[in-house]
Amino acid sequence: MQVAQYLTEQLIRWGVKRIYGVAGDGIFAWLDQIAKQSDIPYIACKHESAAAMMASAEAKLTGNPAVCTATMGPGFVNLLNGLADAHTDRAPVIAITGQVETYKLGGAYKQFLSQEDMIRPISFYSTTITHPDAIQSALHKAFVMAMQQKGVTHLAICKDVFTQTTSDAVLAALPRIPHAIYPDRMEIELACEQVAKSQKPLILLGIGARKSADSCVKLAEQLGAGVLLSLGAKGAVDESHPLVIGGWGEGGSETALHALAEADLLLIFGASWFPRAFLPKKLSVIQVDHQPGSIHAHPYLQSVTAELDDVLPIWMRRLQSRKPDDAWQEQIKRWHGEFGKETEQAVIQQASEQVKPQTLMHTLGGVVNEDAIIVLDTGEHTIWFNRAFRGKKQTPLFSGKWRTMGFGLPAAVAAKLTYPEKQVVCVTGDGGLQMNLAELLTAAQLQLPIVILVVNNGTLGLEEVKMSQAGFIPFGVKLRNPDFQQLAHACGISGKVVKEVQALEPVLREALAANQLTLVDIHCTSPTLTERKKQISFQAQA
Repeated sequence: MQVAQYLTEQLIRWGVKRIYGVAGDGIFAWLDQIAKQSDIPYIACKHESAAAMMASAEAKLTGNPAVCTATMGPGFVNLLNGLADAHTDRAPVIAITGQVETYKLGGAYKQFLSQEDMIRPISFYSTTITHPDAIQSALHKAFVMAMQQKGVTHLAICKDVFTQTTSDAVLAALPRIPHAIYPDRMEIELACEQVAKSQKPLILLGIGARKSADSCVKLAEQLGAGVLLSLGAKGAVDESHPLVIGGWGEGGSETALHALAEADLLLIFGASWFPRAFLPKKLSVIQVDHQPGSIHAHPYLQSVTAELDDVLPIWMRRLQSRKPDDAWQEQIKRWHGEFGKETEQAVIQQASEQVKPQTLMHTLGGVVNEDAIIVLDTGEHTIWFNRAFRGKKQTPLFSGKWRTMGFGLPAAVAAKLTYPEKQVVCVTGDGGLQMNLAELLTAAQLQLPIVILVVNNGTLGLEEVKMSQAGFIPFGVKLRNPDFQQLAHACGISGKVVKEVQALEPVLREALAANQLTLVDIHCTSPTLTERKKQISFQAQA
């Protein structure tokens, strides 16, 4: 069979759910084969960057490999931003791109460049297919490496190779990828001894602790430990739990700073994020993570390289006789109450006022489904979501370490395709939305019932805030926005506007209940973000 047919049939056999891409002459022969089958939907995007972001979002949500494609030259280059997001957030994505004909490789031909050289910093494997009988082994390696390393791999297939005949047979299955880490019992026991000695413990949960969240909460209750949540862990624990006292870092709570100043131990579970400036310099830390590369370099940190589910049962058995410190438990309860008041005070507004972003996030938390997927673009609103949204069982989806603007809308499309039964809400800034605005038409073409909330404040809010905090006059951040409601209507989708606080909740409820693609243009105030670092009491510690 031809390489294009082989590639399609092999992806079907390996259970690929969909292919995100943009058409181009380098992959015409493959698109022709994709069109002749119905097992794998092809999602025709408006921009290759969005296609890669969609694949990244699907891989983040499922943990399974996702596929995106583009033509050679500019098509391939456009993929790189979305692929960098997948690489930095450890999402298994396979990019399959076209390349010039084999006889043009290395020459001064239009759209030729060395794709392997360009993608090397953000991939675990990349190769160019120049012979039809190389497709089986290269594709197999790309999938295995993406699954094993949890990251990006890439195949560039020369244009003429797609139509050549391969003698390779379609493989029945991929090998099982074991991810288990064999724990060191002595390491676990030594860390447990330190936990037993602590009187004022705190626990930080990261995105890697989501699947073990119930056990983490049981340990916190056993220890009388306050619980901090990273952005990725929001929704893993209901924030009404009396031990939850907010987040850590710029998106965290003032209450958490008070707790960190008094704590004698911080347990980090499944969090690769480490805002060192927000950590008291001599606070003892124990980090449990199955990825050695996620263990932080810190002089007072004791590491346990293991799965949480292997560590927590041992600790809970060993610590059964340990009695929590009553005074610390009472203090945690008071901080939990202050955490709630902190949010309530931040969102106090008159009904006729323009909406503050923190008011939007807090209100959204009260009306969205408990198991919704909340897709966040990057900007000031992302930090306010972390501070003001009170999670229950929702799943946040965002660009974590890459932090690219424009992620929200493409990721929301992928989220709804991946979990059509779940409510999907995209929260995006006016700047972020305009970076991938054309994907509104992709969502409309697919008839996806997503709710898109646009934080419309006429500026790149986070950049404006950071420039001001650094002593600069904000420049180059003001936006001339379109009428987003009219724009939505032009795309054939429902558009709504919120200009005052009193309209916010009713419009949100209406949009969420409509079960149709809806854009809500929320006219928000200028940036309101306060600098959390200025509230740190322990910055001057020796």
